[in-house]
Amino acid sequence: MSANDEGAKVSRQTAPAKGTVAPMTMAGLGPEQVAFLGEATTKNLFVQVLCWPTVPAAWPMLAEAVSALREVRSGLSMSSTVEGSSWVHRVAPQLSQPLEREVGAAESTLATLIGRLPVRFAVAIVEHEASERQASEALRYRALFSGCLTAYGTYLKASNQRAFRVMIAPNHGGTQNDLRLAVYGEMLPHLNGPEQFSAIELAFWPKTALPLPLEVTQLAAAAVSRHLLEPAQVNPLFETIRTHLEAPSRFLAPGGRKRRG
Repeated sequence: MSANDEGAKVSRQTAPAKGTVAPMTMAGLGPEQVAFLGEATTKNLFVQVLCWPTVPAAWPMLAEAVSALREVRSGLSMSSTVEGSSWVHRVAPQLSQPLEREVGAAESTLATLIGRLPVRFAVAIVEHEASERQASEALRYRALFSGCLTAYGTYLKASNQRAFRVMIAPNHGGTQNDLRLAVYGEMLPHLNGPEQFSAIELAFWPKTALPLPLEVTQLAAAAVSRHLLEPAQVNPLFETIRTHLEAPSRFLAPGGRKRRG
């Protein structure tokens, strides 16, 4: 079964134990109870994006939209994948595969696709000056988790909805996963937000091919990072993410981040 199929069938599978590295096996959970955590890292800039559905049909809608895009582009797409044809393809190979011969249109096409999804995003950003001593990884993860979940808490209070149950993040291997789990477990009870936060589990996707919702979230994180590094550059994906953003970071406000030389 492909990552796409597993993501689309999230509601028919079993939930992983808290803190495990597990495939998308979550029987008993509806699609609206699963969120995804993406990230993008440059030398001095760390971006984390949380993406959650606002209706139960959001992830099936994504699978259907990508399938329709593949059908429309089937006569134009090359028979073999072109690795590294663009930054979009490197970050989200499944989403961009139908557009591999239309590199110039890939960003705007995927921005339109994502813009139609009933999802919201929260962004957390940590930046270090090149000359500064880099903060510990634990402190960085704490700031990123806290930033995303605090924004998500704002959404929960305004919408009067229940929190999702599982948050799927990219898998970085044993040591990094253990650190993220330790930081997350220590931070969560102290986070100022709805009591529902205590039930949110963090798990990691162990396969190379990511489910489509996680590709969307990785693409969102990369688009935010590219905007922060080159704010004057045309960035349709970032503009779409911004319209779906909950409690925008001060970095993303007009003039919120000054380019450092």
